[in-house]
Amino acid sequence: MKIMRCPKCGAEMTPPGVYDDRYWCRCGRVAYEGETAEDIEIRERSRQEALAALDYAIALRGVGRASIQEEPTMGQQIATRGCRQCGGTQYKTIETDQNGNPTNESLWICNGCGHMGD
Repeated sequence: MKIMRCPKCGAEMTPPGVYDDRYWCRCGRVAYEGETAEDIEIRERSRQEALAALDYAIALRGVGRASIQEEPTMGQQIATRGCRQCGGTQYKTIETDQNGNPTNESLWICNGCGHMGD
């Protein structure tokens, strides 16, 4: 198996396990074999943007809950599940129309290890 180095911290990335096909690093970066450093950093930026959106959405859930529900219901919903990689929590956002019907979904993203998937 090929040795991959993390483009951010330079550490040797942990090779894929039996149930996964990605390398991963302690700093949160993940990579598929043969990816460039640029590919890895693009994925990490997307992951960080998604986590920031989730943090914002979670913060909104606890503030002004009654006033948010009185407004039109276009927005986002948050779904959670267990991560099969590390046992942490995976999140995904589900955008909805004014009737609460799903219109778009993000990938599942683990807050612990960064594992992304369907």
